[in-house]
Amino acid sequence: MIIALYGRTVGAEHAENIRLMFKLFAMHNVKLMVYAPFADYLQSNLGVASSGIERFNTPPEVKGKASLMLSLGGDGTFLESVSYVEDSEIPVAGINFGRLGFLAHITSENMATAIEQLVNGDYLVEKRSALHLSIDENSPLGFPYALNDITIQKKGVAMITINAYIDGEFLCTYWADGLIVSTPTGSTAYSLSVGGPIVSPKSNAFAISPISPHNLTLRPLIIPDCSVLTFEVDTREQEILISLDSRSINIPGNCQVKMVKAPFRVGIVNLKDTGYFKTLRNKLMWGIDSRNPR
Repeated sequence: MIIALYGRTVGAEHAENIRLMFKLFAMHNVKLMVYAPFADYLQSNLGVASSGIERFNTPPEVKGKASLMLSLGGDGTFLESVSYVEDSEIPVAGINFGRLGFLAHITSENMATAIEQLVNGDYLVEKRSALHLSIDENSPLGFPYALNDITIQKKGVAMITINAYIDGEFLCTYWADGLIVSTPTGSTAYSLSVGGPIVSPKSNAFAISPISPHNLTLRPLIIPDCSVLTFEVDTREQEILISLDSRSINIPGNCQVKMVKAPFRVGIVNLKDTGYFKTLRNKLMWGIDSRNPR
């Protein structure tokens, strides 16, 4: 079994946990491949050596080799790790060394048990839908997919105007700081912060949520995930900001942006005794009421 490890930075307080993780995988005869910049960081900042362990820098080095991607960090790191498995169907799990840990839900406290389950294949893989982005004609995007959300945002002080179309039919004009199109997975992320709905991950839907709209009647909207979304952006600035999960790019203003459902789904690992609604209650305190017995 080969497991790819992806991370950016982790706090010094997690150094012992990472050493333990390497030891546990070695005990189970698991071969590891580590994201090269992260391996260098572990060595130089935490004194965690990964000599003799294969390294990777690009998605092709992971695809066809690894049977599992393991993200070490928070949810932002988890989302970045997805861009290294691309459409390979390699499932992604996450150990939470960050803050919330909604996607990366393995804790340092249950890490040993979780690693044993991962090695033994004692887990479920939940397939999650993703978004695909295209901008005008020849805009270079790298990995043009997002598991959580894609946003269109202003670059300057003035709000932007976005004409929205669904399957070619005019929807409305947003006068706002921006717009979020989220998958069910991303409905508990940025979209939630602007008043968007929580959407169960098995739903075949996307959510469109405006960011600070200058309008009292434009509410978030749920649409079928088979829809073709087209946005015509008008701005006083020369550029706007586009984000795909934790990645962002600046593109020329007054452009056309198109979004559709990605042709593949991302596999997210669910261990025993973990479920979406349990995570929703525990991480976001959803439905917590002092009157409830549990």
